[in-house]
Amino acid sequence: MTAASFGSLVLAARAPTGWVYLGNVGTGFTAAARRQLRQRLDTLAVGVSPFESAPQRRELRAARWVRAELVATIEYREYTGAGLRHPSWRGLRNDISPEDVRLPE
Repeated sequence: MTAASFGSLVLAARAPTGWVYLGNVGTGFTAAARRQLRQRLDTLAVGVSPFESAPQRRELRAARWVRAELVATIEYREYTGAGLRHPSWRGLRNDISPEDVRLPE
């Protein structure tokens, strides 16, 4: 049995060296959106992190990894180079491939 929801999602973007960690987003979801997204994520589950060198962050120790097949719109205050400040979920997109998601400028 899987949990009905999640605490936050790990965000990543493509760089020439591979996937880059952008932070986590845990706000902006409705309860229904969390349940629906969790069902989709469960079908994408894999056993390993997509990061070449996984960020050493406490919140990633318990992460459940998925294939990078979904693209989201995330609202944020700024990109610091170390991650997004104040990210908030706005929804999924289907008009862009995960491979085309790049680091914010």
